[in-house]
Amino acid sequence: MDYRTVLHKYKQYLIIGAVVVVALVIIVILVLGKSTTDMLQDEELVIPSASSSQLPETESISRQIYVDIKGAVEKPGMYEGTANMRVWDAVMLAGGVSEEADTKQVNFSERIIDQMVIYVPKLGEIIQNPEKNDDSIEKQNDDTKKINLNQASETELQTLPGVGQKKAQEIIRFREENGGFKTIEDLKNISGFGEKTFEKLKDSITS
Repeated sequence: MDYRTVLHKYKQYLIIGAVVVVALVIIVILVLGKSTTDMLQDEELVIPSASSSQLPETESISRQIYVDIKGAVEKPGMYEGTANMRVWDAVMLAGGVSEEADTKQVNFSERIIDQMVIYVPKLGEIIQNPEKNDDSIEKQNDDTKKINLNQASETELQTLPGVGQKKAQEIIRFREENGGFKTIEDLKNISGFGEKTFEKLKDSITS
């Protein structure tokens, strides 16, 4: 094999080697490029979800609400505020409390809500306890569910446990002859309404 033949084959090997190297470089570039694209796409999917999760909180803070401020403040009336405000912030919208205000009865740290009524009492004025009012309303509701011995009809009286037509008529006769029931215990004065019967009925009747 002469010198020219060896040189020709050597050049062929160089060309083949160069082609292989170029091909490998292209493959590596394509693989890395695809990985980078996938990573960017994943990040783009995560970013919107993070932003959307923060959106409701921002909206809830900035949402406009209205409160009615009454009592010992400089400018009573309805005012517009936001959900992150406290009672004190709302009172400041009304010009603050007046000199005659009794600030000890107001919880200024309470967070305001839409359609809330804020009442600042005057010195010497007593605000009724809402819990007591609720108890009173509940008691009134319970009383309205009971059968009134002085007002119930014969049919209504027969809805009571153990009270038939005859006993209902006896109850009506008793209240007509005695000017009504003063207390529910008067029921025990009627024949047929002993202590055991009264115990069954006492939670269902009123006078």
